[in-house]
Amino acid sequence: MARMQKITQYQVNHWKIALEQLLEEGDFRQDGRPLSPAGIAERKREIAMLRGLNTLRVGQSVDLDTVQPIDEHHKEG
Repeated sequence: MARMQKITQYQVNHWKIALEQLLEEGDFRQDGRPLSPAGIAERKREIAMLRGLNTLRVGQSVDLDTVQPIDEHHKEG
């Protein structure tokens, strides 16, 4: 059975702020130094993940293992 959680307003706010910060920093660290190629790849993965999370809405049920919305009307039995 999937582990479920309803999305909270706090989570939505946190994901939005984190995404804005990563986009603002671009290919640089917080201290202004450039990221390594591996660091840039990791940053791109984080941005993609946060963009996905930012499509979720408060009160929506999500599978914690896949971070995918769960359609509560068609539960598997």
